[in-house]
Order: sequence, then C-alpha cells, then structure tokens
Amino acid sequence: MADRSGSETSALLSEMAAAVAGAAPEGWVGARLRHDVGDDGQGPMTLSYAMPEGATRKGRKLDLTDVPGKVRRLAGASGGKLRITLEVAPEGRFTATVGGDEHGPTLYLLDPDAVPAEPGDEQDGPAAPAPAGDPEEAVRLFREYLRKRAEIIGTEEELPPPADEEDLDAAEEELGFPLPADLRALYRVCDGDDDLGLLFRYGWLTAGELADHDDEWAMISREWEYDQHRRILLDPVPAGAVRRSIMRPGWIPFAHSTGGDFYAVDMDPGPAGRPGQVISIGTHHAHGPVYIADSVTTLVRRLVEALERGDHTYERGDLRYEDELPSHLEAEDDAILNLSEAPSPGPRPLVQKISATGLDDLGFVREMPALRAVELSAPAEVDLAPLLGVPLEILTLEAPSIDLRPLTGRRSLRSLTLFSQTAVDLAPLREFPGLWALDISSAPVENIRAIADLESLSYLCLRLDQWDELDGLEVDVLAIKESTRLDAGRTAWKTSLLDAPPRAYAGSYPR
Repeated sequence: MADRSGSETSALLSEMAAAVAGAAPEGWVGARLRHDVGDDGQGPMTLSYAMPEGATRKGRKLDLTDVPGKVRRLAGASGGKLRITLEVAPEGRFTATVGGDEHGPTLYLLDPDAVPAEPGDEQDGPAAPAPAGDPEEAVRLFREYLRKRAEIIGTEEELPPPADEEDLDAAEEELGFPLPADLRALYRVCDGDDDLGLLFRYGWLTAGELADHDDEWAMISREWEYDQHRRILLDPVPAGAVRRSIMRPGWIPFAHSTGGDFYAVDMDPGPAGRPGQVISIGTHHAHGPVYIADSVTTLVRRLVEALERGDHTYERGDLRYEDELPSHLEAEDDAILNLSEAPSPGPRPLVQKISATGLDDLGFVREMPALRAVELSAPAEVDLAPLLGVPLEILTLEAPSIDLRPLTGRRSLRSLTLFSQTAVDLAPLREFPGLWALDISSAPVENIRAIADLESLSYLCLRLDQWDELDGLEVDVLAIKESTRLDAGRTAWKTSLLDAPPRAYAGSYPR
C-alpha cells in the first residue's frame, strides 16, 4: 500500500481534527480519535477527551461524511480495515497515524467482535428471588428527604411532574425487564430530577431515558485491545450478590454522574443477590460493578439518615454528603494486592488478585480463599501447588523455568501467559479444559501440539517459529467457527491487516 498524496491526506486529517475539536467539551486539554475504516468508508469509531486533573470524557460518534473513506482510498488500502489514529490538541495542532494497528506483530485468528463469555454468564441467579424494596416506604422517605433538603437549602426545589404510566410501561417493554416497584413508585412522584443530583449527587434519569442510555463504554471495554485475557472481573462485596460482568441487559441505569458512571438497579442478580438491588457501573469500573444497596428504598434511606446526622456540607448552592457510598477505588484497593515480599500472616478473604515481584514461594495464597488472578515475576522456579487451593482463573508467570504440572486439575484456569528463559512443557495444558487464552510468545516451549487438545481455546499468541511448529495442525478457532487446517507458510503470518507500516502525519486545523 502506498500513500499517493501526503498533502491531500494531511488536509483530510486536518478536517477530521477540526470536527473533533468542534465537538469537544468545555475545558478539554486533548482528544484521541480511533477509526477503523472499511471499504464502505464506515467502521468502529472511539473518541475520548482528556480533561483537567487526569479525567477523561467519552465523545459522541462524529459524522465525518466520506472524509475517512477518502483517506482510505488515498492510502491505497484493499481488504480489511484501515486504522486512523488522531491526537488533537486544543491549540490547533494534531498528529495522526494512518494504517497498521496498536498491537504490533500479532497473528489474528479471532473475530474481534467475538469476545469470550464473562464469569457472570456462568453464575446462577438467586434460588428464591425477593426484592428488598418497599414502594410506600420509598415514597415516604423521598418526601422526607426533599423536606430536609429544603430546610438546608432554604427553598423547595422545583421538580419535574410525575412520569406517565405509558412511559414507564414503554421503558419496561424496551428493556425487557420490569422496574423494581420502589423505583417505579418514585417515578410517580417526579420524572427524574432535572439534573439536580438528588441521588448522592448523581442526576436521576427520566423514564424516557431509562432505555436510551449510552452503553458504548461497555462495548469498548470488552474490545480485545484491553487485554481481555488478563483482566479480572471482581466479585463485589457481599460475595455472590452481583454477577461478575461489565454490563448486563438486566442492569438498568437510572442515575448518572458527569463522568460516565451510573447507579443501576440490578434485575439479574447473582446467587446471593436480590432483584432491585443498586449497583454502580460505568467507565471507571474496569473490574466490574460495585454493590451499593439492597434496594432503591435503602439508598433513599441513607440520604435521609445522612441529613439527619448532619453528615453534609452546603456551600454556594452545593450540597455534599459526607456519608460516601462504596466506590470502585475502595473495592479495587481491597481486592487487588501488590507485593514485593510475602505479606504478613493472616487471612485475607477480600483479595482476588495479586501482582508480585521477587517472590518464589506462594504458600501465603492459602489464606486468600477468593484469589482468582495472579501476576508473578519470580527470581527462580516457583512451586505452583498452593494455587490448587484457590479459584484461580488468570495466571501471568515470569520465571527462569516453569513447571506447570503442579497445576494439574485446576479446572477453573481460563487464561495463561508465560515468560521463561528455558523450555516450558505444555503437555499439562491438556488438564485445563476451561483454558480459553494462551500466550507463549515470550517462552520457549515443548509439546506445543498439545494446543490442539484445548477445546475452549479462543485466544492464542505465538511467535513465528512457534507458529511454524503448528504446520498442518487442526485447531478450533473462534473466528472461523469450525475445525481449520492451519497453513503455517510465511505468507500466513501477518503483522497487521495491511501490507505496510503506518504513516505518521502532523499539522494544524482551522479553529
């Protein structure tokens, strides 16, 4: 592929940069657009804006007409998608790359849209589901809350009129799930809060917005480039209450922050949960949801109690609550442990992931009954036997030598990444029936053809020499959906979907 006109391409990229800047939120400090453009000039687009103090904000999909298609045609791309990556500064400058991708030399066998099932898909629901909310109590508490707010603020806030029953019925029909009775009762008081931020400073959505919320953040977070094979989805506290997923149809956002997070009612709870419980989800929940309350009723009760205790501040029209709800940061601090030496003795029931360096003894994990993910860089070969006693799903291991035999029988293992200086025997992999992700690109291996027996394998990362060893082997791969004879000829090895490295551009755009 050859770019036939660098100046024409620069002009088109300048036009795209101007569109990005024109759609930017106030106060933005930078933007990044990624667009994978197909033959028809269309394709997946993601846009994010950098905001002050490290915050980010997702941008809406831009209408760029045929500009990306023209860039593709000038680049001479044929087949696959052409990636355009655009970095835009508010001062009027941009940089861009056209072609290639962000993954480097990788063999693509997978359909990028066919992501693996989440652990939440495999969890059962509650045996006897019963909501904890009380519609009458929720309304009583809400009216009491409004009264106490008015006392603090000095005036009664104007709220929207009640929601129409038709709007509520239509929302439930489109969602495919009923609203919990207590939330529906509150909509009969007022249809949202007109962005007053009544629910712990989250804006309450209208009934008409319940089925129209934007969940593109969830789809983006599940793209392969975000290391699906090494990301742990945490089990929120209390254990088993919420399914381990990023987003589910039965999670209904009803209140939003200004930063891409939501409170949602969970109508598809885990085995220890209750329908109608409140969870938080959104762009900052990379490791899954956080449990907030057993019902909307309880959420409103906490608001009333916070005001009754005086746990609030009010300055210049801004009412803040000192009774903070559980956050994703607290959940991750409790569940993810970084180690450079063995931890002090004692049970750690909340730890679900460890990242450790310099350790060669894993005996301490026996006191971590919820441990699901291990990242370990060891100075010597480490005995993996202690991992048999935990529900291990993800293992990333770096060591001078690695023996997988002690893990035999660990049926929960889903993802394995190896870094080693000496050959690792892959024969024990046959004992891991649930393994769907394997990365051996940084380790010499023996018995590589054991890969053919991994019926659940969906993600495979190899070096070229390892690929050559698989010549003629039949492997089930997710993208092709049937047994495929691998042709290990050099022509089958692709560094990208294109034929040449990406080209870089820099320039200015009209402001």
